[in-house]
Amino acid sequence: MTGIDTATCTMLVRAIAEDIAASDAKPGTTAAVSDMITHVRAVSEAAQTKLRLALGKLYPVIAWADEDGMPPCQTYWLYDPIDGAYHWLQDLPLWASSLVLVRDDEPVMAIVYDPAMKEAFVATKGAGATCNGVPIHVSAKHHLGAAVIGGTVPPIGQVGETIQNEALHLLRAIAREVFIVRPIAAASLQLAYVAAGRLDAYVENGGDVADWLAGALLIREAGGTVTDLAGNPCGWSGNGVLGANWTLHLALRQLIEQQGEIIDSDKPGR
Repeated sequence: MTGIDTATCTMLVRAIAEDIAASDAKPGTTAAVSDMITHVRAVSEAAQTKLRLALGKLYPVIAWADEDGMPPCQTYWLYDPIDGAYHWLQDLPLWASSLVLVRDDEPVMAIVYDPAMKEAFVATKGAGATCNGVPIHVSAKHHLGAAVIGGTVPPIGQVGETIQNEALHLLRAIAREVFIVRPIAAASLQLAYVAAGRLDAYVENGGDVADWLAGALLIREAGGTVTDLAGNPCGWSGNGVLGANWTLHLALRQLIEQQGEIIDSDKPGR
């Protein structure tokens, strides 16, 4: 038990995400990338302030982590109001808001909300995972040749050439062995789709841990396995993320090792 009212937390995350989705105040499609980034940060900061005030009244002793930094203490909230900002800016679906409660380096409560589909993926450690209150479970597939894999190719302007090349190399190696690779959505939402069995696995290099922790708990509570690319625990010091059912996770780990795709942990993450 976490001692947290997940229904109230879900309601707050949902309400703020719906407000963001309904807003027409966005830069035009011809705006400079720098202007788009500035706008996303402003909207995200406003959402952060709103949720912090609401949850601060309910749980004043729980700290908050910066999604671009390390955790501040043993127990903290981590919130991303717009995971998949480029989708949101382009009026595309498949972006999400995520909230995760972390204790002793382990996520214990997680919410991923998709305002386009009105779907709330929720998990509490030891209590399973649900989508809109209905229990979910990871895919039952056992063969890589039939697997649909999620992933991402990060923008070179954000992560640099090295990290982008590693992402392309990783997905290319996996694409040769699976049915199809589909980088279809924000990372948190793709991880939620793995938990729901809609995607069979998700893989990403780099160090974008803030986008992974909520989805990692969803997958574990839906019966799956989540590690970094080297098979270590998924966390602030890890290398990328790999989530799937146990059989596909093992097969993908072996494939990554065979292809020499394990990323050096000293390289900068996203």
